[in-house]
Amino acid sequence: MNILDILKPIHILAGSLTLLSGFIAITTKKGQLYHRIAGKVFFWSMTVTTALGLNAGIFRPDYQIFIPIAIISFYQAASGYRILFIKNLHKGQKPQIVDWALTIGMVLTSFVFILLGIINLGKDIFYSIVLFSFSTIGLYCCGVDLFNYIKKPENKLYWLFIHIFRMSHGFIAAITAFLVNNSKLFPFLPQVLLLIIPIAIGQPIITFTIWSYRKNLVKSQELENIVL
Repeated sequence: MNILDILKPIHILAGSLTLLSGFIAITTKKGQLYHRIAGKVFFWSMTVTTALGLNAGIFRPDYQIFIPIAIISFYQAASGYRILFIKNLHKGQKPQIVDWALTIGMVLTSFVFILLGIINLGKDIFYSIVLFSFSTIGLYCCGVDLFNYIKKPENKLYWLFIHIFRMSHGFIAAITAFLVNNSKLFPFLPQVLLLIIPIAIGQPIITFTIWSYRKNLVKSQELENIVL
């Protein structure tokens, strides 16, 4: 029995906790105790899952596809969690070293993924699609973060929208990893669809949720102006 076989039960447990806590966090009201606890469990279980996923991807060539999924998933969860600690960038708060390290590290990693995707185009088109897809998400998020670090956000609730977007996408990435890892359970679906289905279903829900919060924010500001 090798180290991967020993760590596999831990990986399964952490992955299960990631999916369960992520579901609870998404379906409970923001700010409530259950939501906060589930969010913390989601982040830390995602951290463990990422570490073990990287370990498997490095030592098992047939698991290399999970490296970009694991890294981008972790960045989504980590930056979505960290944004709660830098809510006042619009007031002049400065991002901490860990925030810069996460963002710059993700930028460099995304470019490496793009390069690997180009190199592997003629060998494994599916692997290249995974690399291109997840690196694009990573670069987009990094662009948003760098903008907020350098220039003060104009919307005081910027952190809420980022938190919803990142944590939700981290959850979607976790579901994607589960589906791809268990693709044998879905022999009737091409692997490409297993990548597309979670984001195709999840993204409209995320967009609607953020739109609803923005709409309520505009209404509250209008009411405040009337009162003033």
